[in-house]
Amino acid sequence: MGFSLGDLPIFEHLESIRESLLRHNRLILQAPPGAGKTTAVPLSLLDEPWLENKQIIMLEPRRIAARTAASRMAQMLGESLGERVGYQIRSEKKLSSHTKIVVVTEGILTRRLQNDPSLENIALIIFDEFHERHLHSDISLAFSLQSQEILRDDLKILVMSATLDTAELHTLLDHPPILTSKGASFPVEILYLPSSAPLADTRAMNQELLVAITRSLEQDVGDMLVFLPGVREIKTLQSALIGRCGEDILISPLYGELSKADQERAIAPCEKRKIVLTTNIAETSLTIEGIRIVIDSGLERVIRFDPQSGMQRLVTQKISRASADQRAGRAGRLSSGKCYRLWSEQAHHSLSPHRDPEIVLCDLTPLALELALWGEEELSWIDPPPKRSLQHASELLRNLGAVDEHKKATRHGNEIAALGLHPRLAHMILKSTAIGLESEAILLAALLSERDIVSRNDRRMSDMRERFWILYERLSGKSSPHTSNEAVDAILKTARELASRIGSLLRLRDDFSDAMVGVLLAFAYPDRIGRIRVPKGDKYLLSNGKEAILSREDDLTAQEWLVVAESDGDGTVAKIYRCAPLRLEDMQTYLTALFETDNTVIWNAETMRVEAREIRRVGAIVVESRPLENPDRVLVRQSLLEGIRKHGLEVLPWSPKALSLRQRLQCLHYHIPERAFGDFSDQVLLDTLESWLLPHLDRHDSLRDCESLDLYTILASSLSWEQLQMLEQSFPTHFTAPTGTAVALDYSDPESIVLAVRIQEVFGLDRHPSVMEGRLPLLVHLLSPARRPIQVTRDLVGFWKSSYGDVKKELKGRYPKHYWPDDPQNAEATSKTKKFM
Repeated sequence: MGFSLGDLPIFEHLESIRESLLRHNRLILQAPPGAGKTTAVPLSLLDEPWLENKQIIMLEPRRIAARTAASRMAQMLGESLGERVGYQIRSEKKLSSHTKIVVVTEGILTRRLQNDPSLENIALIIFDEFHERHLHSDISLAFSLQSQEILRDDLKILVMSATLDTAELHTLLDHPPILTSKGASFPVEILYLPSSAPLADTRAMNQELLVAITRSLEQDVGDMLVFLPGVREIKTLQSALIGRCGEDILISPLYGELSKADQERAIAPCEKRKIVLTTNIAETSLTIEGIRIVIDSGLERVIRFDPQSGMQRLVTQKISRASADQRAGRAGRLSSGKCYRLWSEQAHHSLSPHRDPEIVLCDLTPLALELALWGEEELSWIDPPPKRSLQHASELLRNLGAVDEHKKATRHGNEIAALGLHPRLAHMILKSTAIGLESEAILLAALLSERDIVSRNDRRMSDMRERFWILYERLSGKSSPHTSNEAVDAILKTARELASRIGSLLRLRDDFSDAMVGVLLAFAYPDRIGRIRVPKGDKYLLSNGKEAILSREDDLTAQEWLVVAESDGDGTVAKIYRCAPLRLEDMQTYLTALFETDNTVIWNAETMRVEAREIRRVGAIVVESRPLENPDRVLVRQSLLEGIRKHGLEVLPWSPKALSLRQRLQCLHYHIPERAFGDFSDQVLLDTLESWLLPHLDRHDSLRDCESLDLYTILASSLSWEQLQMLEQSFPTHFTAPTGTAVALDYSDPESIVLAVRIQEVFGLDRHPSVMEGRLPLLVHLLSPARRPIQVTRDLVGFWKSSYGDVKKELKGRYPKHYWPDDPQNAEATSKTKKFM
C-alpha cells in the first residue's frame, strides 16, 4: 500500500476485521478515540475480494470530520483527494471514477438510499462514530438494514462506535460479531474541582475557565483543547484570552459554522503554542496534533423539540460520563496529558452514563418525510421515534402538502426532499418560486439554517426584515456595524451554495418590499402565524393554538400580526426570538389556503343562549366572526340541549304541577318497577332530552325562550289516559284531610313521601295516611296552627296514644284560642279556632 498502519492501536485487529467481513455481512467495532479506526479500517479493506468494482461508503457525523478523514487517508496512500479516496458533503465533493472509499455526511447517505435503495455500486457501508447517534445516522442505518434484508443480502454493514454501550446495537443487528480495540495507551491525569464545587454553569464558567487556562499555561506544556457549550461562549472566552495571552500563543476557535480554511487552521500543527476553543465537534472524530491538555466545561448545547408547542428550544445541559471520557481522551492521543474538569469528582458520578440520541430530542419532520419517501414505517430502530413527535411531524407535512392522508409522499414532497433542506424551508422556496421571489426565499432559508447574526441578548431586534436587509447590503458590498461580517458571509456562502444546488442565481429584486418577508416566512411556518391577544400587548395566539410572547422592548411590539420563525418552545408560553410582521391583506392574497370558513352553532354559557356564527379563521385564530341569519335549526336545537345538559334540569321552567308529575312517575319506577312507565330521574331525563323535549322545541334559542314550555303537558303527553289514572290511584297528588282540605304530597324523596299537615286537620284519624293503595305509609309532618313543624311520625295512631299529651300541653299554652281535645283520635277535625267551631 505504500504506508504503515503498525503504530495504530487498531492495527492488531485489522486482520480480524477482514476475516469477519469475509464471513459475515454485519460487524460491530468498538474502539475508543485514538485507536485509528476512522482511517486504518477503510484503507485495510481496499484489496478485499468482495469489494471488486464497488465502493466503500463511510458515514461521518460532521462535515469537518468527513473532510479531515478523507484527506488523511489520501495522504497515507500518497495520493490526491478524489483518487482512491474522496468525500462528498453538502455542496462540496472530491470524487472521480477511480474512487473506492467515499466519506460522506449523514444526509448524503440518506439521499443515496432514497434514490437507489439497493445501493448497487456499494459493497460496504461504514457507520463511523455511531455513538453520537445523530438523527440521520439512525435513519440511514434503519434504511440500510432493510435494503440488506430485502434487496442486497451481499451488502456489508460495519458499525464503529467509541463506547462500550453496544448491547442494544448488537440486538438490532441480530447479534453479529463484536470486535473491541483499545485506544491510545497514553495516560491522562484527571484533575477535578474541590468536592464542594457545583457543576459549572454558564454564568460562572468563564471565570473558572480563565483560572484553569492560566494555571495550565504556567504548569503544563503542549497545546490546549477547551470544550465549551456553544459559539457564543467560544467568542466570549476568545475575547478574554486575547488580552491575557502573549503573541507566542495562538487562540483558534473551532466549530461547525467556521469556514473550511479556519477549521483546517485550528486542526493543523503550529509553531506557536495553541489554545483551541471548541464545541463537542472535537469530541471524537478529529485528532488535533499537539494537544496534551484538555479543559472541559462539562456543558453542551442541544436542541430539544417540544411536540406540544411544535417548537424547538436550545438547551445548555451537563454532558454525559461517556462524553467526558471522550473529551479527556483527546489529551492522550499522541502523548500523556492532563484533563481539567470544571466539576467535582463526586458530581462526576451523578452524570448520565450516555447522551440521549437525537431521535428522541429533535424535530422529526425530516424523518417523517424520509419515511414517506421510503414508503415503509416498520423499520428497525435502536430507539423508536417518539409517537407524539412523529405524529406532529406528519401533520405538518400534510399541511405543507408534502404527504397525503395515507402519509405517502406527494409530488410536492419529492420536490421538497430534492432540495436537501428542512421541509419547512424547502416548501418556502418552492412556493416563493411561483411568485418570482425564489432568491429572497433562498436568502431567508440560509438565514434560518445558520447561526443568527444578531445576538439573542439584543431584546430589541427580533425582526427578520432587519436581518434580510443586512444580507442584502452585504451582497451589495456594504458592511453593517451592528453584526459580524464573518457570520454574514457564512450565511451568504450558504445561500450561494443553495442557489447553485437548485440551479438558481442569487439575484434579489430591486422592487422587493420587506412586507413580503412575513409572507415568505408564513409559507414555512403556517402553524406559527400569530395575532396579538389584546391591543398593545405582548402575547400572541398562534395558529397552532399555542401562545407566544414578544419582549416589551422589541421594535415589533404591538404589531397585530406576526409570523414566528424561532422561539424557545419552553413551557406554555414561548419566547419569540425571530419573527416578521404580517399584513392581513397580504395573507388574503398569498396565503388563501390557510383561511377556513365554517358555520358554527355553539352554546354560550355566559349568555345562556345558542350562538350561530359564520367564523373565518387561520388555524386557531379567529379572523372574523358574524351572526348567521338562517342557521340550521337542527344544529340550534342540538346546541340548546347541550346547554340544558351543561346547566342541569333545574334551568327548565318546572311548575309545581310538572315537578309533582315527574316525581310521582319516579316514585312509581322506584316502588313498582314492573308497572312503571320509565325512569324519570334527573340523569335519565338529561340523557334522553332528544326523545321527550326536542320535539317540543321550535324557535327556541335560549333558556329564556324555554320559559314558555309547559313541562307538565310535555311529560303527560307521553302517557295514556289509563296510565295517568293508574298513577293517580297509586300516587295521588293530594291527600284529603278529614276537614276536606286537599293537602299536596311531597314526592321529592321516593323513600319518604311527605304529608305536611296541620295537626288539627287530622284529629279523628284512626289509621295512618298512606299511598300505593295503603301499602306505603306517608311520612307525616304534623304542623302547628302557624304551620311550624311539631312532630314527624310514621305512626299517627301511636302518636295519639303516646306523645300527644306532652305536645298538647305546649300547644295549648302557645295557641289557647285553638281546640286541643284530650282524645284526638275520636275528636272532630277542624281548621278553625274554638270561636268559629
